[in-house]
Amino acid sequence: MPTKKPIRRSQLISPWGVGQMINFPKDESLMVVGLDMWEEKFRTISELDEFIVTEERLAKRLGVKEFRLPPDFRDPGPGVTNPSLKIPFVRFPRWHYCTRCGHMEKVSIYDSQKPTCSGIFFGSGRSCNEIPERKRQRLIPVRFIAICPHGHIEDFPFMEWVHGGAHPEGQHNLRLRAGRSSGALSGIEITCSCGAQKTMAGAFNEQSLTKIGVTCSGGRPWLGQEAERNNTIHCGENLIVVQKGASNVYYSNVASSIYLPQWEKSVDRRLVEVLEKNWGFLTTGMENGNFQRIRFELVAERHFAKDKIEFYTDKLLEAATKRIAGADSSNTDDSEEKYRKMEYDAILAETGGENQDFFVTKNLASTYNDSEFGGAINTGLTSIGLIHKLRETRAFYGFSRTYSFDGKSLTEKKNFIKLGQRIEWLPAIVVRGEGVFFEFNEKRLKDWAAKDEVIKRAKFLSENYNRPRVLKGQKRREINPEFIMIHTFAHLVINQFSYECGYGSSALRERIYCNLEFPNETMNGVLIYTASGDSEGSLGGLVRQGKPGNLETIVYNAIENARWCSSDPICIDSQGQGPNSCNLAACHNCALLPETCCEESNMLLDRAMLIGLLDNPLIGYFNFKVR
Repeated sequence: MPTKKPIRRSQLISPWGVGQMINFPKDESLMVVGLDMWEEKFRTISELDEFIVTEERLAKRLGVKEFRLPPDFRDPGPGVTNPSLKIPFVRFPRWHYCTRCGHMEKVSIYDSQKPTCSGIFFGSGRSCNEIPERKRQRLIPVRFIAICPHGHIEDFPFMEWVHGGAHPEGQHNLRLRAGRSSGALSGIEITCSCGAQKTMAGAFNEQSLTKIGVTCSGGRPWLGQEAERNNTIHCGENLIVVQKGASNVYYSNVASSIYLPQWEKSVDRRLVEVLEKNWGFLTTGMENGNFQRIRFELVAERHFAKDKIEFYTDKLLEAATKRIAGADSSNTDDSEEKYRKMEYDAILAETGGENQDFFVTKNLASTYNDSEFGGAINTGLTSIGLIHKLRETRAFYGFSRTYSFDGKSLTEKKNFIKLGQRIEWLPAIVVRGEGVFFEFNEKRLKDWAAKDEVIKRAKFLSENYNRPRVLKGQKRREINPEFIMIHTFAHLVINQFSYECGYGSSALRERIYCNLEFPNETMNGVLIYTASGDSEGSLGGLVRQGKPGNLETIVYNAIENARWCSSDPICIDSQGQGPNSCNLAACHNCALLPETCCEESNMLLDRAMLIGLLDNPLIGYFNFKVR
């Protein structure tokens, strides 16, 4: 179902991906449909190249051929045959009601227009039957729905709820009347024309629907599958009643990747773009590592002027041959840590160049004169990487409900957002920006992390963090002191950057590089970066603050400001705060950030790891004295 409601491309990756409900103005709730319907829209485009996103490393990891930008709403203008590109939706929830008379109606998910009250006559209270049809109110969606841990979603079964689990035959008109006796659920009354009535009290209790014989029907409205109960695709799982705006209704699964150049620095950026966009076509039919020149001629003919086809064919062929001859940095390993190790090594090696989408220069910590600022950079860090240019690809590959982790494999997640196997792409967006990379002193870090008091604090957070994971069937993730310290350092510096260079804290992100799964793969760093999908480049403010003469003050102020929180001594002496007590000395007044910035949902933070405790300051990394 098309809509004229504007949505940003980035929002269709997260938080409003396939299968999520979007609440539009004027009480309209629509759900984003599966990729099959997106494909139908893409077929109307004569030139698809502008929507294709190339990120070879991420494509191999997620098992797809390519990524595509979500279709944008645009007017093709007069004389253009291509229709406007719009993301299709279905209407969900289906149950709607009239705010004047309370009449309830279950509409079709394919209704293109918002339904209007049909004017049913009620024996008591207000009725809309005396109002002319053209003046009757629009129905609005009810706020109660039911979800399943397997990812299914359906309307709250009002008919069965009112009739004690039975689905009576014949015509039955439901009516919703709210707030008459109480502002609680007991004040929301559902009545039927047959005389049955029941309030919503107890609807949110555990297995409230299972007790009346209603279980998950296995419905997937975003794919057009509205399975009725006792159908062949019946799921049978216990349903969980929630409000449609609840946070556990939808968890978007997004994988991100920093672009790493696989071409020599001398290769022109325009050539790189053409090669990457056509790499699959160019490498098809290779024999003994040799390319087919005819393919390069076809690509050159498509992208360059006719009088320069031979010149650019040679240039493309030369660059592609050099890449094949070099080491292939692509990675299909499922481990996030090994995937990031490639980025970590690329940053330290100062990979890329000014004419590419990744450009790094590195300064040794000794080049920063911070002796008058406590020497935090000289003693605690090894180097500072200035990422002048970076490109990040964020790809949507699935979602879950109830819990952020549902145990599905990557293939199952991808199949859950489409019907056919012919869809070999995923939606993604590309953002460009800049960043500052902090590499920590490995020897100092290991010596500090070996202290008994530090190990004890890290173990406490690790146990609190893993306890709910185990209960949900997730694999344990052992958290070490290095990770907690680096993570907290990133939060403090992001806060300070936002003060110093004008970026809002929500515009900055962290990307942590630390060994948790593979201790032998040395990584001790964090990238703080800003990336915007609205512009090609960046303003340079973040890199400028990372240069000698500026960064010393920022790091010093970040650490010094952490020594006192407005919630101290309660915060610094905390024995556990935040979700599942996964933070120690960290609260909204000192270390927490907008959740768009944090990879760990504002968990696993402890500023005592940096500055120590009131009675034991030497457990802080920046107070630690190496013997």
